[in-house]
Amino acid sequence: VGQGVAGLDPLSGDRASDEDDSGFEGVIILMKIPGIRDQGEGIVCVGAGESWDGLVRYAADRRLWGIENLAGIPGTVGASPVQNIGAYGTEVKSSVITVTVLNTESGDIEELTNAECRFGYRESRFKHEPHLIILSVTFSLRGEGDPQLGYADLMRARSEGVPMDTPEEIGAAVRDIRSRKFPDLRSYGTAGSFFKNPVISAEEYQTLAETYPELPGFETSSGIKVPLAFVLDKILSLRGYAEGNVALFSNQPLVLVTHEGATEIEVNNFADRIADKVLNATGIEIEREVRSFP
Repeated sequence: VGQGVAGLDPLSGDRASDEDDSGFEGVIILMKIPGIRDQGEGIVCVGAGESWDGLVRYAADRRLWGIENLAGIPGTVGASPVQNIGAYGTEVKSSVITVTVLNTESGDIEELTNAECRFGYRESRFKHEPHLIILSVTFSLRGEGDPQLGYADLMRARSEGVPMDTPEEIGAAVRDIRSRKFPDLRSYGTAGSFFKNPVISAEEYQTLAETYPELPGFETSSGIKVPLAFVLDKILSLRGYAEGNVALFSNQPLVLVTHEGATEIEVNNFADRIADKVLNATGIEIEREVRSFP
């Protein structure tokens, strides 16, 4: 994950044009604000430039619960609220108290409450209001907690004897799982999970389940969440599918990867074709996680 600040995302969620690969005429700002301030009782204020996984390790070292399932996610603390990052049954919104931002339209520094961030599934107001530049995030972590191990990968690891009784142990287990499922950034270009898992109505899910009885579905407040990786792999047999310099990763088809020489136009066209395949097979319109600011 990365906090976008005015510019061109090489894996854009926007449609391509002939100019997409010509570069960006402007200034790109890389957020580097450091600092972790422990305010006691699990309250931690963190600079936007700090490593996200570094924060997870910091919390685990102090036996603080709440973000251990988010271990191994690349990027910065300032990026985490933008996407409302989530993994293995945990979302960052559950631990955020406030987000401090620079409003570039007014020039003011503002402190936004959790509710004011308008968090949703891989969603927040920051994805739509790029004039709000995140400076720091304050989290509420817990001194006591119960392991959240409801996802199949974690349950399987525990059944195999992997210890998962502390934040540190859970973080280590999650990093190990991620290392086997996600691409090595030294070998591939990638923005991680490229598409959102779709949420459909119970009626739509029931209709699909009649055709695909093994299709998983998870109840949410807004409908049934369908694992897109299952659709891409088991229904469409697209695990590892490639066109030119762009592919769906062989270990996790939800992740789009690129090889040297890939262009933004290639990425956009490839992603459009994947979306068309899903729509034709299931009737589901999938949405991209990755996007660019105007």
